[in-house]
Amino acid sequence: MTKSLYFALLLSLPVSAPAAAQTASTGAPAAVPAASTGAPAAASSSAAAASAKPEAGPATQAVQDLVSTARQYADVKAPGLAPEEKRRRLAVKDRMNGILDLHEMARLILVKQWDKLKPADREKYAGLLSGLVQKVGYPQIEKYFNGKIDLQYAGEKPLDGGNQEVLTKIVYKEEDLTLNTEFRLHPTDKGWRVYDVVTDGESLLLIYRNQHSGIIRDKGFPELIRLMEKKLNAAD
Repeated sequence: MTKSLYFALLLSLPVSAPAAAQTASTGAPAAVPAASTGAPAAASSSAAAASAKPEAGPATQAVQDLVSTARQYADVKAPGLAPEEKRRRLAVKDRMNGILDLHEMARLILVKQWDKLKPADREKYAGLLSGLVQKVGYPQIEKYFNGKIDLQYAGEKPLDGGNQEVLTKIVYKEEDLTLNTEFRLHPTDKGWRVYDVVTDGESLLLIYRNQHSGIIRDKGFPELIRLMEKKLNAAD
């Protein structure tokens, strides 16, 4: 799977990731808030500009923090952990939760249905999404950030609403593959937080949206919750 890092989080979806990717590739720019088409130009900047390493703004620093934290991630439920090691692993997980805004991602995934849902249903969905990403996605992210890639930063680009897009190239050392990847962040009272990742034009947020909205349309919101609960229970 050539986009292993990008699809790591997709393992938390209630349906298969490959089908979602095919759906998402048909319209990511239009569906994601503050989308833009400037990434290719940024990725094709001159060698001199690339070697200069653009000065890291606060959004880039947040992405750098996410990457360095992901490289430290390890299973907090591994048997035989010493108390100190368990505390360290929990702290790493909490740090990742502080940079990835999973609640905002949940809101944007169901943006068309969000205002129609009861507050309890919103929190139920957001909690399940967060649980799935943490239980299924985080261990996969760690595998691909841990020494198997080289992440090159190419600068930042402002988005609507004061958001920022951090432009990067992800180089897979084992596969001789380079992917243009944009991290989208928004400012919060806790600092800059990631709400979407776009790799070669495929938005993680849109893939979730297409799958989850499709289930709601065809089978209803309760069925989406049932599928997510089933997936979460299977991950225990």
